[in-house]
Amino acid sequence: TGGYLYDKHMTEHLTVRGHRVDILSLPVKCHPFKFGDNFTSFLIRRVAEGGYDLLLQDELCHPSLFLLNHRLRRLVSTPIVAVVHHLLCQEPRPRGLNSLLALPEAAFLDSVDGFIFNSRSTQQAVFQLSPAHRPFVVAQPGGDRFRNLISAAWIKERSLQPGPLRLLYVGLVIERKGLLPLLEALADVDRDHWRLEVVGDTSLVPDYVWRVQQTIDAHGLASNVRLSGTLSKEALAARFIDSHLLCMPFAYEGFGIVTLEAMNFGMPVLGSTNGATPELVRYGGNGLLFDRGDLRALAAAVRELHANRRRLLGMSVAAHEAARAHPTWNESMQRIERFLEGILKTSRYP
Repeated sequence: TGGYLYDKHMTEHLTVRGHRVDILSLPVKCHPFKFGDNFTSFLIRRVAEGGYDLLLQDELCHPSLFLLNHRLRRLVSTPIVAVVHHLLCQEPRPRGLNSLLALPEAAFLDSVDGFIFNSRSTQQAVFQLSPAHRPFVVAQPGGDRFRNLISAAWIKERSLQPGPLRLLYVGLVIERKGLLPLLEALADVDRDHWRLEVVGDTSLVPDYVWRVQQTIDAHGLASNVRLSGTLSKEALAARFIDSHLLCMPFAYEGFGIVTLEAMNFGMPVLGSTNGATPELVRYGGNGLLFDRGDLRALAAAVRELHANRRRLLGMSVAAHEAARAHPTWNESMQRIERFLEGILKTSRYP
């Protein structure tokens, strides 16, 4: 996932720069069972014995840490910095359930001393939930993993090719990514106008994948939609090269690394107005943005871009140019390193 990729780049950068980085992993559990981690001695003992200058905690581990951090305070004076990709309580689900999920999430955010954010959108969401001022840095994911793999000539040739639009979805097949409403919207578009390939892990939520398959069958979309599962980096790059549009208009993203990666291949983005996608996508320029549930607008956009390949070409060129101007992973990780060094210098802890 994008969050794991971000953490991987961060730990590798810090290690290469000569810092000692220990990774303390937590076992995968269903959400309610994670609360028990707050009462175990394993993490307490590892931190107390580790002699660490800083603790970096991935915010998505907050169910395991929101009480444990208070126990840590009584044993060590190490500053705690949260690495925040997106908030669990901001994902699309019933408001009442999100209100309950926000309680331990806010408690975790209140327990840390600083933040690393992947986007301005994530920063704003965190400070709405936990408003006390603390130092932070916004370091967007780098845009160079797939840079310089496509030519301007191919972008033009691909955009002007006749035939159905080749749409690409890249992400976990889970509710937050919005595949079901995407399929419902595309079902109202002529079948010869589009093809959709879904790249992503289908093993995490089998019930949701079953509903996706049921929707495909109910609308007779089997010849238009392909579920490809996970792909290698090389195979994914080949899909980016061949596809016209990244199509994830109902996905909630804390940043959406795949958005930036697609733009590196000159792919305009059909993205969501929710989350951080608007930080990368300029409406009508390098992509289009859609409100959650606006199926008609998406269907209309696919029809229009199928008919107007010159507009598709203009948006493709703009997407490619925007991606080329984005910071690299190394530049973003350097921002994080400088921030962490500043935390150490100004820490209130001895």
